[in-house]
Amino acid sequence: MKEQQIKKWEKTRAKGLRKFVLFDGVLGWGIPTAFLYTLIVTFMDRKALVFDGEILERLLIALVLFPIGGILYGIWVWKWTERNYRKAMGE
Repeated sequence: MKEQQIKKWEKTRAKGLRKFVLFDGVLGWGIPTAFLYTLIVTFMDRKALVFDGEILERLLIALVLFPIGGILYGIWVWKWTERNYRKAMGE
């Protein structure tokens, strides 16, 4: 890790795992990805964006599944970054 990355991680780390997972994993990745996935898949299926019950159903399912993925993603990134941080600090 570079010095700038270390300083950034120390600020993030001070906020804690829960906030990181919520803001970076769920809100930063899970929910935006759910909307993007819904739009892309609907457009690919229909060659148009038609806002009806089917897209709403797809969106609701995505809004459950992708935030769960965001939790897993957030935990993984936290552990990976923490490991790199500890290596850089000589621990």
